[in-house]
Amino acid sequence: MEEEINRRLTILNKHKAPVITQRSLRGGMQERLYRQESIRYGKKIKSKTKKLKNKLTLIEQAKIVSSPDSFNTLSASSIEPLDNFEEPVFRRIRSKRGFFNE
Repeated sequence: MEEEINRRLTILNKHKAPVITQRSLRGGMQERLYRQESIRYGKKIKSKTKKLKNKLTLIEQAKIVSSPDSFNTLSASSIEPLDNFEEPVFRRIRSKRGFFNE
C-alpha cells in the first residue's frame, strides 16, 4: 500500500496548475472560465496530495507503533483502504484565446 501511495504522489507531483497571469485577469468571460478551471484543477491536486500524505504518515505511525510491547490502538488494519485513483484532468476551453495556435 505504501508503494501505491508513493506512485500516486509522483503522478500528482508531475501535474502543475497553470499560473494566473495579468492577461487572464483582464479578459472576458472565457478567460474567467479558464481561470476558474485552473483554480479547480489546482485545488484537486492539493487536496489529493494532502490526503495521500496523511495516509502515508498514518502508515508510518502504524509501523512505529506495531512493536509488541506497545498498547496503542493504531494499527495498519485500522487505516482505510485506498479508493480508486483518478488523475486530475485540466479541461481545455476551446474558445479560449489562442487555443488553436498552441
